[in-house]
Amino acid sequence: MATRSLTKTRWQKTSRDEEILMALTRCPLMAEEILKLSQTWSQPFTSLRRVQERMQDLSAASQLQAWRYATTGQGGARLYYKLTLTGYRTVMQDDQIEPPTKRFFREISPGRHRHQRALSQFIVQTYLAAHFRGIKVTDFHPENTFRIDCGERPLWPDARFTLTLPNGSQLSYCVELDNSTESVLSYKSADSILSKMQRYLLDLVVTPQPYRVLFPITGSADRLQHIVDLARQLTDGRSFSPFYVVLLDDYLADLDAFFRPCFHSPQNKNIPLLRSQARQFQIHSAVLATPVAL
Repeated sequence: MATRSLTKTRWQKTSRDEEILMALTRCPLMAEEILKLSQTWSQPFTSLRRVQERMQDLSAASQLQAWRYATTGQGGARLYYKLTLTGYRTVMQDDQIEPPTKRFFREISPGRHRHQRALSQFIVQTYLAAHFRGIKVTDFHPENTFRIDCGERPLWPDARFTLTLPNGSQLSYCVELDNSTESVLSYKSADSILSKMQRYLLDLVVTPQPYRVLFPITGSADRLQHIVDLARQLTDGRSFSPFYVVLLDDYLADLDAFFRPCFHSPQNKNIPLLRSQARQFQIHSAVLATPVAL
């Protein structure tokens, strides 16, 4: 009796399979997120059912593995997909390569589910926004794979990436997703927002290439304001503002997310991430109405 299951020996990798596997090197994804992200590929999926069928095929070929998020929403708990070691070696084209972190292929602990879902949403939206404007996302480092040595304890951003614009200019970012689980102002906790900002400022003094640190917030506008106020205290008098804070829901609300005036910095409120680059993309709107502090 014929079934859809594919053995490893029968599986024939397609260009779209390569896109799926590459996407999963960045973060775990649900089928719905794969469908959305596929709109940036040369052969997008046409339905969620086709995505689910292909994920089953890749799982049968030992390329993927899946678990359910503990959090529920409309339709119940969703499956999220991760690579297997075999899948990782397939996409990296290296039969000897080891995982970038110890937990890279493991099931996510329930306490991290909310964080991971929000981070995956942010990453998918970033790729969609980049594709919409013909911008390339390069030098992407997944969570806990980019080490920044600064002070007594290193920083491990939730993501690190570079945007390469059509004119060749490059802008680099670190991501620190905030789920309101850590203190904003604490001199004892190394995981507080204060501690992280202080260590980023130390690194920015010595790094040859400046970058910005993005704080997507899943909490309230009050939480956002507390983080912006802290950034203002720490960067008072600086000509370059490295910290940008945004409510995650605002970032996800528009495909043109880089030019949506939803970011906040110590010097500016309601500005786009790429405000200074708006003219390059022939954007003439309220985003250019007032000067921006760099």
